[in-house]
Amino acid sequence: MNKTFPSMLEYFVVSYVKNEAGMSPETLRSYYTAIEQFVLWLKKSQTLQIEDINVIHFDKSYIRMFLSYIETEKSVSISTRNQRRAGIVAFLSFAADINPVYANAYLNAKDIKIKKAPKPKKDFLTIEEYQAILESINISTDAGYKHFILINVMYDTAARVDETVRMNLKDFSFGKENSVVIFGKGSKYRRVYLTKHTVKLMKQFRQKFLLENGALFRNRCGDRISDSGIDYILKKYALAASEKLDSLTNKTVSSHMLRRSKATHMLLNGASLPVIQRFLGHESIQTTEAYLEIGSDAMMKAVEAAGNLIFKDNAEEPIASWKDPEILKKLKGLIK
Repeated sequence: MNKTFPSMLEYFVVSYVKNEAGMSPETLRSYYTAIEQFVLWLKKSQTLQIEDINVIHFDKSYIRMFLSYIETEKSVSISTRNQRRAGIVAFLSFAADINPVYANAYLNAKDIKIKKAPKPKKDFLTIEEYQAILESINISTDAGYKHFILINVMYDTAARVDETVRMNLKDFSFGKENSVVIFGKGSKYRRVYLTKHTVKLMKQFRQKFLLENGALFRNRCGDRISDSGIDYILKKYALAASEKLDSLTNKTVSSHMLRRSKATHMLLNGASLPVIQRFLGHESIQTTEAYLEIGSDAMMKAVEAAGNLIFKDNAEEPIASWKDPEILKKLKGLIK
């Protein structure tokens, strides 16, 4: 392999991160974005031509200036700032193995401290809020119908956004075991079992649009949907639902919140942490505990609210299990 900067960058992005290091497409995009933004910043701030950029421009002072620039001038979050730092450090680590001249740049960049970010709010949707989002979708249109299926599948599988983007029709199995095989974090596969409700929706979806193979979710151009496309869809219907349900006004609905909501609802319905851990694809149960923020005020209030809902004195019959496809309707009926 040619040891010039352009050739190393090309190999790093096209081959190393994806094939040799086994990193996810999401990580690949993040690392590529970090290098791309840094190179473009160098070009503009140091009046350089891209072809003239080399190891001397990966100086610690330049990297610090870049990170400060994107945080203050571009208003990116501290988390994004740290991701850009990680991308640059990862490239320099790779480059140092290929060409020793990059070793000092790597060690200096590695010394740049990770900036401590505020602890993110671990919020989730209540059952009523989730139902309100579904009810805000006009399923009489093709676009609305597809969005309705998308949100149902994301909630039922608790799939990450990049996992949802990669879903293909062939990943779903119907019959004795209704499930989907998800290609997830760390290039690992996990099988997630589906509710009868989602199976019914999926079969109707495939029949309505004559779907047989390829990407499960596509955009209006027929291409595989993107993570930004999913984010737009979720925020669109969350905003519409917030006009009828005030509690949604202060929540930033995202694919991550949908995933946490499913896990939280499973916990409130009595699922054990090991079951939820496997369902989410977490490596350790500690990750699941931290993810759900067990013991937080929000969780305790949700448990109390769920208890009051399920064990009302005037309830004539117990609530059915989550295996019942009509459970959301029944719970919503008790709320009214």
